[in-house]
Amino acid sequence: MAISVKDIQEKVFPTQASNGYDVEQVDDFLDEIAEQLSALIRENLLLKGETNKLEQELAAKEKALQEAVSKTPDYNEEGYFKNLQSAMRDTLISAQRVADETLSAAKSEADRLAADSKAEADRIVEKARSEAAAMTDRAQNAAASAKAEYESLKASAENYRASFRKLVEEQLQALKANDILFK
Repeated sequence: MAISVKDIQEKVFPTQASNGYDVEQVDDFLDEIAEQLSALIRENLLLKGETNKLEQELAAKEKALQEAVSKTPDYNEEGYFKNLQSAMRDTLISAQRVADETLSAAKSEADRLAADSKAEADRIVEKARSEAAAMTDRAQNAAASAKAEYESLKASAENYRASFRKLVEEQLQALKANDILFK
């Protein structure tokens, strides 16, 4: 049977009359042993608590390790390769979708740029036509003005010539008439 601190403290030795132990020294010694045994028991209990805690942590880590090992794919499993194939297919589909979206965006941008360029070209052509029409109108107005001036000058010249011819004919007749006088 294990001896407890209480057993040590309550132990009484019979004393002998001669050549016996000093009761006080024995009691002091037993008290010192009881204190040391009490400290060792407290330390033992603390160590048992820490040991239990560490054993529980170890058990939890072993369980987590077993779960991780059980979840590790077996490369020989058919499901592993199907999952891998599915993941690769999904990745390729995503890549194709991104490529299609990028191509579509590029086509849209190209169409927009082409439409903007066509609109700008149409605007430039319209401006050129407008300027050409204005220049044509100015040229036609200048030509009409020159033609009117020409016609006016031509009419003036015709009038002058007619007047001059009339004057010359009158003078000629006057001379002819004077010729009659001078004959």
